[in-house]
Amino acid sequence: MTPPPKAPAYKRSWKNLLINKRYQLRFTLFMVGLSTVLMIGLGAWVMKVASEATEVSKISVRGTPCPKVPQLSETADDTPLPPMNLEPEPTKDAPAAAPSGEGSADATKPADPPKADPKADPKADAKADDKTDAKADPADAKTDDKADARPRAKVQLDPSSITIMKPEPKAPTVPADWGKRVVAHWTCEMALAGALDDLERGRWRIFYVLIGTGLLLVLFLAAYGLRMTHKVAGPLFKVGLYLGKMRNGRFDKVYNLRKGDQLVDFYEHFKGGHAGVVKMQKDDIARIQAVIAAAETAGASDDPVVGQLREMLARKEKSVE
Repeated sequence: MTPPPKAPAYKRSWKNLLINKRYQLRFTLFMVGLSTVLMIGLGAWVMKVASEATEVSKISVRGTPCPKVPQLSETADDTPLPPMNLEPEPTKDAPAAAPSGEGSADATKPADPPKADPKADPKADAKADDKTDAKADPADAKTDDKADARPRAKVQLDPSSITIMKPEPKAPTVPADWGKRVVAHWTCEMALAGALDDLERGRWRIFYVLIGTGLLLVLFLAAYGLRMTHKVAGPLFKVGLYLGKMRNGRFDKVYNLRKGDQLVDFYEHFKGGHAGVVKMQKDDIARIQAVIAAAETAGASDDPVVGQLREMLARKEKSVE
């Protein structure tokens, strides 16, 4: 006795992936929408933290001191110096300065002693002299009286006779390591600028990684949702297909589910119920055949009832093929 042939194993195909479009698309879109909302919220938080960290790093980089550029020695400029005004201001006791040419001749002449004021108080003058003598050296205090009695000479300087010499400009001196220090300064500046650019590129890199990860996650969830719902929609589609055939009087053989399908227990129950209905049809076929055989033996094969039984037998045999 040869064993019955095995049922062919059906493989999944992307062509018939959407068996129940309403169920599969609704479930998949719900998963994709929920994951998108979560990814947007998480991405916004990550970008906020990344931006704050980037700004702190930029402040730290900007605060890094670089060696300063050495300054050369300053040269004398060509701005003329203002003339020195050495002419004394005229007072009551001393006359105004003589014009140029006359002051040099009068500078060698002794000045006339001041005339004593007959109305002046000799006691007041004595007190004033005592105060000034207290600040002087004690060794010269004895000679003050004699010095006051002598006439004092006054020296008058003529501004036109004084020559102010401008310093000659000096060539700037270049330090020995001036070039190295300049190169070190600009190398440090360029390194800091590059570090700032790297920090900014790092922030955008995080943004692009989040966008790419979100898109990949959405695509993966969409494909996974369709495939997973197909494992549920497949058994339901088969059950509905078999029930439609049973309604039309066809009891085809029920094949097993594909590997990985869901609702296995539900399908096994349906498969058992279908086998019970097929067994009932086969029992009816056997009884009808026995009745027709008995009628033919009794010679009533031409009876109309026997003809109806033959039609019913043909339908039942066709339904269980």
